[in-house]
Parts: sequence; C-alpha cells; structure tokens
Amino acid sequence: MHGMYRILEELIDEAVDNSRRRSRYYEDVPPQSKATVEQEVKLMYARGEISSETYYRLMEMARSNQLSWDDLKRVNSDGHLAKRPQPAAAPDRERSPDIVTSLNKLYRHRSRLENAQAETEAVLDRLENDAAKLNEQAETAAEKAELALPNEAAARAYLETRQQAQERAGELEQRIKALRGDLRRIKTLRDELATREAELKALESGEQLAELEASIRQDLLDDR
Repeated sequence: MHGMYRILEELIDEAVDNSRRRSRYYEDVPPQSKATVEQEVKLMYARGEISSETYYRLMEMARSNQLSWDDLKRVNSDGHLAKRPQPAAAPDRERSPDIVTSLNKLYRHRSRLENAQAETEAVLDRLENDAAKLNEQAETAAEKAELALPNEAAARAYLETRQQAQERAGELEQRIKALRGDLRRIKTLRDELATREAELKALESGEQLAELEASIRQDLLDDR
C-alpha cells in the first residue's frame, strides 16, 4: 500500500507542478466566479482551519448534498461541525486506522488535482481565446495588405503584422497543446484515485460487515 502511494504521489506532484508552471504564463487569470460548497471546504482545509478527518467528512456531506453554506458557518473554531438534531442511531463502528489514513491521503491528492485542473482549464481558455484573436488579426492584416496594393510600403507593413500575429499564435498553440496534455494526465490520475477510493471503501465495508456478522452471531449464541 505504501509503495503504491509513493508512486502515485510522485505522479501527482509531477502533474500538478507541470500544470502550474505552464499556467503561470498568465498570473492574472481571474478565479472562478461561482464558488461552491465543496470549493469552500477545500479552501478551509488549505488554510488549516479544519483537520483532514473533518475535511473528509464535510466533503462526503457536500457531495451528497447534505452540506449547506449555513452548515459551514457553524463549523467550530476547533474545526468540528456543530451537529444538527438527528434521530437516534446506532453508535458508529470503529474504523480501520489504516483505511482512514489511506482515504485521507487520497482526498488530499484529489483536492490538489482538482485545484490544478481548475487552474489549468482557466489558463487554457484564456490562451485559446488569445490564439483565436491573433489568427483573426493575421487574416485581417492579409486582407488589408491586398487592398493596400499598389502601395508596397503599406502592404509590406500589413504583411509584417500578419507574420508577427501568426508567429505569436503558433507559440500559443504550443502552450495550448502542452496544457491539454497536462489535463489528460490529471484526468488519468483522478481516475486512478477514484478506483483506489472504491477499493478502499469496499474493503472497509467488508470489514464492517464481517464485524457486524460476528456481533450478530454472538448475540444469537447468547440468547440460547
């Protein structure tokens, strides 16, 4: 298990570093305008306001639409969510420390990948728009150069503008290609994490089921 995580961590580190390095081409990319509850939970965790266990619990609630903005306002200074009235329920079974640790690592990695993906997609959209504008500028300059004839000086100036725009657009296309490659790598790693999460939860469910079965059988024996 530890060997698998070391390899996966190295791949994630490389993918995140590459996407951030390429994304720094634009430092003024605006953040996403519409924040979500999940994003706020990630920010709280990044700021150190909640523990990894609280982060895992809040993210599970958010993904199942059981966490609202009002709930986040009720997160205590120690990082625990004030409980809402709940019907009486059976006490929680003790969870495997190894599985909990592995899941917490997994969710931290997933959060990093999600942030890197959002940043990369924002920069990619900006670059694609700029490349489109440069290509349009090149076409316009070519048309003006043709219309400027027989004024060779004016036509030459328009052709130089066209060439510069094309060269710049070509440079952006290379960056765009690299960023698309980063997004593919991030998606692959997120798929691997999702598979590992399913495996861990299946393992945990199996252990809990075995514990429950043993408890039931013991109760049946005691009733004899």
